Amino acid sequence: MSPSPSRHFDHCPVCGNATLEEVDLRASRCPDCDLLLNRDTAPLDYAEGGGQAVPDAGKMAWRLENAKRRLAIIAPHLKGHRGLVDIGCGSGEMLLAAAPLLPQRLGFDTNLPLIRHIREHYGLDVRGKPFHAEALPEQLAALPKVFSLSHVLEHLSDPNALLGEIVRAMGPGDLLYLEVPLHSGRSFQEQGYDWNLWNHEHLTLYSLAALARLTRNHDLVEVDRGTRIFARGSHSGKTRLRLLFRQPLACLRTLLTKPSYLSLADLLIADYGYLVLCRPPEGA
Repeated sequence: MSPSPSRHFDHCPVCGNATLEEVDLRASRCPDCDLLLNRDTAPLDYAEGGGQAVPDAGKMAWRLENAKRRLAIIAPHLKGHRGLVDIGCGSGEMLLAAAPLLPQRLGFDTNLPLIRHIREHYGLDVRGKPFHAEALPEQLAALPKVFSLSHVLEHLSDPNALLGEIVRAMGPGDLLYLEVPLHSGRSFQEQGYDWNLWNHEHLTLYSLAALARLTRNHDLVEVDRGTRIFARGSHSGKTRLRLLFRQPLACLRTLLTKPSYLSLADLLIADYGYLVLCRPPEGA
């Protein structure tokens, strides 16, 4: 990712709508796709470590748990897939967690301190540059593979450009996992601009509708969608009791219908949205 510019959007970067609604001095909203745009951003140099620091052991364990939960969402859709391309790979947790399922793995990131750390500590194959379709090695390009893009789109002023590059690199049947923070989740709805993911480096916050609208620009087939939260606390007894007390009927309905790999908190707090998408066969 390149440094994020300080800017006010004059059009929606997802759908192109030029008539944005001013929410207040800090945000605008696209009425067509429900994207929330941050009007108070600041430049950030990702190459020098901006955005994410090298994690300590405790934080890395937490990130690995989150990566395993993402893979549990992806796993039901794997059909002979053997490769993983993790774009914005951060501290490498997806690359590490995916080893048993997807043995051929490659990461892309521009955070040089993190890249040095994960190369030295984990021996991971990570390219220190933005992703382009031509950067994919031929051996990996030929495999059935999964592309993952978690918590990257909200940093970008032109998310369609990156998705276009990914789609160019996808073969028929390849999967794409997208995950973003949501303004429709409970944390932003309750905390507003005090939520820690409303910050100067995040240019936008999505809703699931905005995320789905973005992917419709690129002829991908949606095979799954949902909400989740980070692993910390999501399965704790206190969290479940609090949700049961606040929303007993919603909890009961959710428990009866939810997939096993998602928790009550994933669905009722719903701070992050995900889509699993597939590139269809040619001519389909």
